[in-house]
Amino acid sequence: MTEMDSDILPEAARLANRIRALQADMMQEPLQARQEFISNEIKRSMAVIAPTQRPEFCSALAEQFPRWDGNDITRQQVNASVQSQTEANSNAGAMDQQDPFFLVQQLCKLAPKLPQALKETLIERLADAGLIPRSGPDWPGEPLSKFRNRLQLEDGLHPHAGHVLELALILSDLTLSIDQIAWNMWKIIAPGSKMHRGAPLQRLISRFMANDPEVSREQVSNELEKLRKLNAALLSSVGETGRQFSSRYGKKFAPAEIEAAVRTEHKKFLASIKILCWEKYCELAAENLDEADVDHEIREIVREFVDRVI
Repeated sequence: MTEMDSDILPEAARLANRIRALQADMMQEPLQARQEFISNEIKRSMAVIAPTQRPEFCSALAEQFPRWDGNDITRQQVNASVQSQTEANSNAGAMDQQDPFFLVQQLCKLAPKLPQALKETLIERLADAGLIPRSGPDWPGEPLSKFRNRLQLEDGLHPHAGHVLELALILSDLTLSIDQIAWNMWKIIAPGSKMHRGAPLQRLISRFMANDPEVSREQVSNELEKLRKLNAALLSSVGETGRQFSSRYGKKFAPAEIEAAVRTEHKKFLASIKILCWEKYCELAAENLDEADVDHEIREIVREFVDRVI
């Protein structure tokens, strides 16, 4: 026997006792009348039995009237009623599967025995189908309104707590990565700069999310704004660096500049002006085109630009 049978057998036994009592009280009634009473009694009992359990219930009821107990007429009436109700309930069972009220009733009966994880899955499925409001945190009104406006969230769409956390994780990874790269780059470019990183951003964000009273929204916003400005300045310096380096290179190595320097340094020409200009160029190149010198020059251009912008 299955676990369900433990509920079916007592109910079948109680129904069998009622049928025997009806037979005893209606011995003088016509056979058709007794058959109708028995059929109605079985129908009422089966109405409260789940469709999946009704075949077992019918079998259990039929076993209450064995051939050897001398109740052939009663057994025949019960079997006829059971067969009739089984056919009727088979058709009704198919209809029940399309009846939302019946399905909800069956789910409610099963609910107390379901594990919590399965309950949560079912709730999520019902929410996906729009049958129940989606559960979630009690979002504060003002931040939620700003969030909806900033992302242009359509009416009828609501933030999903799980997806909000996943998005926060993605954005945190991106922000903390940029924070590390940008400040490390700035430290290399301008080690002596007065502009430096504040409180560790990761720790600041985590404490703010945990509602630490010592960390305000303004603190987090200020650190993120400082990072935004630094990152924007470093990116913008890419174009400026090329222009500035080209300009500085031109001032030092342009033919006219070299010739002017040669004429200033040599009042009398013991060699041709072209040779002297070439020698001056080689002198300047040795002083300024070393790899370390070029690297230093570029860093200085970036530093000056970032300081000017920020």
